[in-house]
Amino acid sequence: MEALNNLLKLISEPLVQFFLWVAVLFIIASIFFDRRISFWVSSVGATYFWLKSQDPVVALKAWLIVMSLFLIILILKFLFNLNVVLLLEGKKRCPMCCEKAYRKAKVCPHCHYRFTSEEDECKS
Repeated sequence: MEALNNLLKLISEPLVQFFLWVAVLFIIASIFFDRRISFWVSSVGATYFWLKSQDPVVALKAWLIVMSLFLIILILKFLFNLNVVLLLEGKKRCPMCCEKAYRKAKVCPHCHYRFTSEEDECKS
């Protein structure tokens, strides 16, 4: 019962409600659009509807959170040569054909390039 009360408190927060709107709109937009386009359609749509009926400061905070995450991902990619998306997928890029391969793969399934042990430990 305590967990349910905590969940209800969390859902009553305006910032959480904004991100729930984004999630619902993303699911709907995913039916009609590509994943990347769906993200932007849902984000801009949720912001538009939120600004028409709710506090604009909440939408600003939400966009600051989203842009901060993008900035962190870009910093990791360009300063440390770390591809966060591939890391989360458990994959790496083949240096010959640039296709995705599983991190533990010894041979690229697309071009049959043999990964060296140094490439196996690389973070991209």
